[in-house]
Amino acid sequence: MDGAIHYEAEPERQLIRTGPIELRDRGPNGRPLGTPADCEDDDSPWELHRGELVETPMSHNAHATVIGIISNLFGTHARDEYSNKVDVHCVLDDAFGESRRAPDVVLIRELKLPDVDGPLRGVPILAVEVRATQAKKYLEEKVKLYLEHDWPTVWIVHTERHEVEIVQHGLAPVVYRPGANVPLVPELDKYGLSSLPVNAFFDKLEASKYIDRWTEAQGHRHGVNRGIATSLLAVLEARGIRITAAVRKRIDACNDVNALQRWLLLAATATNLDAFVEGMG
Repeated sequence: MDGAIHYEAEPERQLIRTGPIELRDRGPNGRPLGTPADCEDDDSPWELHRGELVETPMSHNAHATVIGIISNLFGTHARDEYSNKVDVHCVLDDAFGESRRAPDVVLIRELKLPDVDGPLRGVPILAVEVRATQAKKYLEEKVKLYLEHDWPTVWIVHTERHEVEIVQHGLAPVVYRPGANVPLVPELDKYGLSSLPVNAFFDKLEASKYIDRWTEAQGHRHGVNRGIATSLLAVLEARGIRITAAVRKRIDACNDVNALQRWLLLAATATNLDAFVEGMG
């Protein structure tokens, strides 16, 4: 023995991240520690950000109204293989900790069982955050995390200013104000809509022009176009002009009524298939 006094090091205390919230340890940002289990209940007020619990702000009328409008628009215009979800927790784990954040609306590929009831894993096509009374810091933290996980596009819809801000990784944010049109992602072109007026995000009556009335008009237009295409094919067949699969596919895919009407006239006058194809342009 060397006569020195030796002390055994005390084992490092495990951080408390379960149990009553008020008894838990705090993370680097001063918020209580948590786990994904804290977010699993549908009525849970919590989201998880890199191991720390973040309380979700209360939803107000304007917030809920805008979410409803956007969800309805997405549900109407999303291609068949896509769908939208509201307030669904998304898995955003990384080396800094576990995260479960819930955008107000996400546009995703259609989920299959058993994935439909759990948190969303993977990257959504588009995420939407509606800002009403939330603190700027609260929203910026969420959006920053989305971009760090390579989410391609995030919309921030400002209810007070009636503005839509589009944020994309590596690009400067673009703000669309009343009077401007917000460009839509290609996955929302089921009925040919490529952009949406800013006012439609905040006004139910304005939004209805692009939901029920839009689809009714598009359905009527589609019916007219299909009628012309059917007549066109019948004329070609009656005249003995046999078209190739590629020409038929082009006719079936055409949604331009003027082009279809021109091709119908051409079908009645072209001397052969080559003349018809050349005349199509």
